[in-house]
Amino acid sequence: MSINRTLAQPMLLGTLALVAALSMSSCKKKEGCTDPTATNYDPDAEKDCCCEFPTPDVEQTTTINGETYYVLSGTISSDRTLSSDRRHLISGGVFVANGSTLTIQAGARIYAADDATTPFLSIQRGGRINAVGTASSPIVFTTIRTITGGADRGAWGGIILNGYAPINICGSSDCTAEGEGGSGVYGGSNPNDNSGVMKYVRVEYAGKILGTDNELNGFSFNGVGSSTVLEHLQAYKGSDDGFEFFGGTVNLKWAVSTGNSDDSFDWTHGWRGKGQFWVVQQDAVTGDNGMECDNWETDYTVTPFSEPTISNFTLVGADDGSPNHGMRLRHGTKGKLWNGLVTGFAQGIRVGTECDAYVNDGSLFVKNSAIWNNTANFNNAGAIETNSAYGNTTAGPVLNGYIGTEAAGAVDPSGVDSWFSSVTFKGAVEASNDWTAGWTTSL
Repeated sequence: MSINRTLAQPMLLGTLALVAALSMSSCKKKEGCTDPTATNYDPDAEKDCCCEFPTPDVEQTTTINGETYYVLSGTISSDRTLSSDRRHLISGGVFVANGSTLTIQAGARIYAADDATTPFLSIQRGGRINAVGTASSPIVFTTIRTITGGADRGAWGGIILNGYAPINICGSSDCTAEGEGGSGVYGGSNPNDNSGVMKYVRVEYAGKILGTDNELNGFSFNGVGSSTVLEHLQAYKGSDDGFEFFGGTVNLKWAVSTGNSDDSFDWTHGWRGKGQFWVVQQDAVTGDNGMECDNWETDYTVTPFSEPTISNFTLVGADDGSPNHGMRLRHGTKGKLWNGLVTGFAQGIRVGTECDAYVNDGSLFVKNSAIWNNTANFNNAGAIETNSAYGNTTAGPVLNGYIGTEAAGAVDPSGVDSWFSSVTFKGAVEASNDWTAGWTTSL
């Protein structure tokens, strides 16, 4: 058999070309971006090329009295850190979104702008704050007017924490509400919710009044859960409440409320947390109640009841011409309080008649406390005044401002709950252990 060489030669050449092409293709490495930080990262790429990176956010700044301030506004939707080597300025509402954490370094100073907005910091449900100062380097939130002049109460809206812990104003297990001043939704069904940590934080000149029953405070804890840590906090010269709890289960230890125009501490909407070492120092210029304590003003019997457990508090009133109270227990609140010092108010302890049943059955009481040097020490206090087994007296120690305690008749609250520090004195601040020194400011 003969072979047609004219046909065979082109076929052979074509085959060889195909084999060569396939061989070259199999040896060629895939090109792509091999940098995991790039937006177009390709995990299968073997030869690096063509990486693309996000354009860095341009930080907004402003200059005030020759100093540079880094401006915070709007929503923080990813983790962010405020360093102590910068000055920070809040303009309008600043919201830390679900899934994001705002970290603030010890010693940082954050100023509220004086720019026709209502500045405030709001941690949204699912967001967190990590603000851990020290006694020598506290974190301070204040108004820019401390720099430019004219600092006064109500200059801004303070700090708001919104959590998923229960509140009581809906009558359902997953009740929610909108915070005052449009500061966010709060409430839910998780009593152990975690909104972060705040230690050694001072808030000055907050409590902006927006309208009737629409006021922001120094610190507002809205449906905040018990896994949140709150220690060594001061609310200084606000135009509304120093600290207010709207439901939730969060606990607060070592707290100072100084010169606030409305209530120094306030709870409502079913707060069921714990408190220890609370200080109230009122200003004769303006002030209302040392503690204003409600279940809910609209429905006194809605559940879960406000029913906190509190020990070691010092409430020092001042006469601003109004009928103020050391403790105003009303609107269906329950609660258990020990080791208090209450002095200098128009009325020391006043109980609303709607709470009489709870005083009678023992679900609302104040025990082992000194209530003295008030214009009237008691008003409708029932067993709180008359039951000698409660251990309350109408004589108290000599105080240096709010510093001073009394050992006689005190009880150790750690026997009630291990969260409490073990102490055996009435009052919040021992002369030998002034835990307010260095990080708070005074009247």
